[in-house]
Amino acid sequence: MQALVGALKKQPVITNTIVYGTLYVAAEFGQQMFRRYTSEPPEPGADYPPVDTGSLARFGVMGTCVLPHTLYHAYKYLDARFPGNSGPMAIRKLAIDALVITPINLTLFYVGMSAMERKDDLLAEWRAKLIPTFITASCFWVPANFVNFKLLPPHVRVVFVGGCQIIWVSILCWFKKQEF
Repeated sequence: MQALVGALKKQPVITNTIVYGTLYVAAEFGQQMFRRYTSEPPEPGADYPPVDTGSLARFGVMGTCVLPHTLYHAYKYLDARFPGNSGPMAIRKLAIDALVITPINLTLFYVGMSAMERKDDLLAEWRAKLIPTFITASCFWVPANFVNFKLLPPHVRVVFVGGCQIIWVSILCWFKKQEF
């Protein structure tokens, strides 16, 4: 654990990207395994469907090339603009995270995934799922990020969020598979 903290201090972008991306893919893999073993069993003699490696790759791109960078720079900005972790500062950071950063990241997620899936209408899924996902995200991330902004030092924030992502991405995977 001390090696991770050291790496976060020396190479925060690279370390955050590796940890966040790994956790993002792990959450999608876990969601696939959960769906596989909790759905109806295949016909006798048939195999379970294979792991959707294309989906794992798309989550890998989002989890390494997009989202950790937006979070890293957003949190860096928030820490510079609102220094400290007092209650009022944590609330300011939390409000900006919930009302600005979250909608941006959800947009990047849905539009980016639609682009990687080569959908004709890149905004269709975003239009259908943004509001319910945002409401769910607010219920999940507001308490999590209060802990993040109030109790944790800046160099571990993205990794903390990455750890929370195991739960959140499982929720997001569920939203992704739903038809609205």
